Amino acid sequence: MLLLTSLSVQTAALQGSALAAAELKQRQQEDALDSAAQRVAAQLSGAYACLLPQASADWVMPVAGCAPGLNPAMVAAGQVGENDYRVVGWTPALGGKAARPGELRLELSDAGSQRLYALAVVPGDGAPLVRSVRGLGR
Repeated sequence: MLLLTSLSVQTAALQGSALAAAELKQRQQEDALDSAAQRVAAQLSGAYACLLPQASADWVMPVAGCAPGLNPAMVAAGQVGENDYRVVGWTPALGGKAARPGELRLELSDAGSQRLYALAVVPGDGAPLVRSVRGLGR
């Protein structure tokens, strides 16, 4: 009886450790995706602001409305820490009565995990700017 109880306690401890490890890995992936979203938002508020009004499917060189030689691949994929990411999709924001934020979907290349973000876009001096980034879930 004592042996069975000891084995049950060991099994429960191992399962708890495995669950904790899985939760930690998921949080790390979410943090990496959040960092990637912030990086993409910063790029889209800078030299790549010309990409904001265009869907990511149109981010092919040469991009209409962008400076010659501007390479959208620099925004479409990158690395944060040890994690490679890619833009799965960007849907531009809409203004006016049907206003809604832009939607950015990112994926970690190694893990395959994805997350959707809302990017609030506001007019800036000569080019639009990303004002905020908010995670919307998977």
